[in-house]
Amino acid sequence: MKTHIRMLLLAALIASAGFGQGLTGSISGTVVDASGSAIPGAEITLINVATSQTRQTVSQSDGAFVFTQLLPGTFRLSVTANGFRKYEQTDVVLTATERVVLGRVSLEIGELAQTIEVQAQTARLQTESAERSGLISTYQTENIPLKGRDYLGLVRLLPGVVDTQNRNAPGWNNFSSISINGNRTGTVNLTLDGVSSLDTGSMTGPYLAPSVDAVAEIRVLLTNYQAEYGRSSGGTINTIIKGGTRHFHGGAYYFLRNEALNANEFFRNRDRLAKPQYRFNYPGYFLGGPVPIGKFNRSREKLFFFWSQEFLPRRYPTDLVRRTFPTAVERQGDFSQSLTRTAR
Repeated sequence: MKTHIRMLLLAALIASAGFGQGLTGSISGTVVDASGSAIPGAEITLINVATSQTRQTVSQSDGAFVFTQLLPGTFRLSVTANGFRKYEQTDVVLTATERVVLGRVSLEIGELAQTIEVQAQTARLQTESAERSGLISTYQTENIPLKGRDYLGLVRLLPGVVDTQNRNAPGWNNFSSISINGNRTGTVNLTLDGVSSLDTGSMTGPYLAPSVDAVAEIRVLLTNYQAEYGRSSGGTINTIIKGGTRHFHGGAYYFLRNEALNANEFFRNRDRLAKPQYRFNYPGYFLGGPVPIGKFNRSREKLFFFWSQEFLPRRYPTDLVRRTFPTAVERQGDFSQSLTRTAR
């Protein structure tokens, strides 16, 4: 039993390390007073709004602080120091692989019981690296219609991305038609929560096509990205799956496509042909929330789950073809009576 527990713990640690690679970001800043002088030893607390998970650190001698290995999400930052009012900043949004720099966090002289709350800031400027990237947010994945509900169809919205795939439905090799900034197809890497999700030999796939309702965001690294993503020269598409929160959330859907809802084509109308069969029945559901186990995780801030499943049965009619099979004599090795198909 102990051996099984050790193996499970080791697997969890390995999974955690793999999950963070190529996915996590950081939030940094500098704590100063009204005169601009650094405040060392200030206590900084970072709270994930969705899960209530908390990280803490203290400012260094130059007032600087940084939170690393952060998964994407929305955070609330608070800073406290003796002799200064408490500082709070809400709605700090971090996307995948992003390095958010809050700049100077200025504390005002006062009592800790007094709080200064910052709810909005000017648009952030990427200064930590020279990378050019694009982001497809949760709002876009939920509100942009996709004919075939293939989430990769959204990346063509970004500048420099070309996608020639029809995408009637999620498919095994739907990735082979994407190119970025003029690079060849097959030079783009696709990751799912930081792990490559395609055949790394032929650079095709993806092997796993999650539901649009399971995708939290899509971060596309276009050019000048860091060396840790340097496996593929043509760009990297980071797909981030939604995670559970401290509250239960879920939904269900049913998407229908049928030729009865379509107009007929011009040439089929001209030739008096009926509309071709075109039918997709696409149901699915998703559910996420905390995982309370007895006394463990009663506060709903340690362990979460997210589950998504959808069904797309498909039947494709094929054209009528003619096949020639060997006769009984030919199966015995006697071809003296065999004739070609063109013989009369």
